[in-house]
Amino acid sequence: MMNEKIDLVSQPKKSFWKLSIPIIAFCIFDSIYGIVDMAWVTQINIHASFAVGISIPFVSLIFSFGDSLGRGTNSLISRYIGFGDYESGYNTLIHGIIITNIIWIIILFCAVFAQEIIYSVNPADSYLLAMDYLMPLLTFAYVFMFVNFFSETLQAEGNSRIPTIFIISSNILNIILDPIFIFNLNLGVKGAAYATILSSLIPFIVFVLMYLLGRTKIPLSRKYFKLRPYILIEICKVAFPNFLDEGLWTFTSSFINGILTVTMGPVGPVIYSASNKLKTLLNSPVRGFGRALMSVTGHLFGAHEFDELYEMYKYTLKVSVITTIVVMIAFIFLREYAFSLFSIKGMQTEILWIAILGTVIMISLPFTIVSSKMLDGFGKSMYSLFFIFIKLCVQCGLIYVLNMYHINHCVLIGVTVSEVLSAIIFYAFLRYLFKNFNEKYENEDVVKTFNSDDETESLKEYAKIKDYWAKNKTLRKVLLNGALIVMIIFVISIILSLISINDPLIVISGIIGLIIFTLSIFLITRLDKPIISLIGVIVSAVILFTFMHSYGNRFIQWFIIAGALMAFIFIILKR
Repeated sequence: MMNEKIDLVSQPKKSFWKLSIPIIAFCIFDSIYGIVDMAWVTQINIHASFAVGISIPFVSLIFSFGDSLGRGTNSLISRYIGFGDYESGYNTLIHGIIITNIIWIIILFCAVFAQEIIYSVNPADSYLLAMDYLMPLLTFAYVFMFVNFFSETLQAEGNSRIPTIFIISSNILNIILDPIFIFNLNLGVKGAAYATILSSLIPFIVFVLMYLLGRTKIPLSRKYFKLRPYILIEICKVAFPNFLDEGLWTFTSSFINGILTVTMGPVGPVIYSASNKLKTLLNSPVRGFGRALMSVTGHLFGAHEFDELYEMYKYTLKVSVITTIVVMIAFIFLREYAFSLFSIKGMQTEILWIAILGTVIMISLPFTIVSSKMLDGFGKSMYSLFFIFIKLCVQCGLIYVLNMYHINHCVLIGVTVSEVLSAIIFYAFLRYLFKNFNEKYENEDVVKTFNSDDETESLKEYAKIKDYWAKNKTLRKVLLNGALIVMIIFVISIILSLISINDPLIVISGIIGLIIFTLSIFLITRLDKPIISLIGVIVSAVILFTFMHSYGNRFIQWFIIAGALMAFIFIILKR
């Protein structure tokens, strides 16, 4: 299937529906999984519900790294393919994978030290439970990041069906495993985290195999890789605002949780978390429409089909608003049953207000979501970030002021006003952009292409760098050997410190996992055997995961860091 022609331009509405229906199904099942997961946790106790409630924004933040980088890669791949420059699109995929790996290593290092910081700041039971839930997910963040990343990049080639099938399968497995791990194995909130990790391995393995075996229209091959700072910047221009958007939401959610904890006690964050879960489920169709539109937008934008773009924008908005109205009518009648799933009872007045003002919020969301995804497709996500920043500032400011005057439902009023304001701003800005597109891009490409002259210049620059290192062999050897020695010392110190653990079974299993992982890296760097390498990585991950509960997260994290350092050591040795 490599080098197969990808066409989302000739029939954009057909392409839109082909992409959106599987994505909507994925969003609905993903939301149901989130609700069921939360429902199981609420049956443990109020502390567990509180712990998961305050953890959700941070989990979403970690997951958003892969999602955001996937969107940035998707946007640029779509624009290149729409323009007809397929090789730059293939190159973009590799750049996205490199950035995602770098971010994962940073997250892992942060996770090692986060646990002790949280324990020292607040040793309360609820916060200890929150870390029990968070740390396994942070340790295996690599799996979640690449599931989200590859599901986005597959959409760039018009394939949303396969990601949907396997992610839904993963969610169903998670729903089955949750009660087993939480209650039967008596693991509590840790069990919910372990179930999430194990079930997510299914789509991760499938997506990686698809790319390694060449079963995708966009191939993953080193022969297409040429380092392009422009591609890195363009990916980050979409990924960075999307991630900051999630980061701002995390900050806002933490602020709102603080307000609700003071005004309502532990039940406040539980209601807020439940409301967000239900909102995610109810706006699943709109999110599906938006994500499908992003891929189609990139292709149309790259092909300079600006009139068709405007028609798609109006069409998607109309479909989204009509769908939202139908969904909210159903929710109003089922509101009390929906909240009872989270063990929230005896709060009919609060639930009624959530349903009434929630309807206003939900009808406003299509304008924000659809417009934001279209800006992602254009590669102009910084505008989205700016508008969302304004929205959240208004939201937090209004909630703070209303809370000072002890006004009931201050959070709900603040969220409603800010969402309506955001919808108006986004819609007005998109109308302005469409009026000026033809004039701005009449004689200008929407993406930078790399012609033969660019290749010649690039080769000249590469030759200069190569000549410099050839003339300074001693400096090169000193730097490489210095880095090599530092990393080897670090790996040895990690292993020696862990050998001091009294439980030999844990240490032996960890070292076996590290050896298998190291052999896997050797296979991929020296023998070019990616499939065997993948199997080795999976086996080592399973070994480490099996003993996570026996000793703790930090043990596993340090072994993973040692494995990452071994990968860098092999890369240096190869050079």
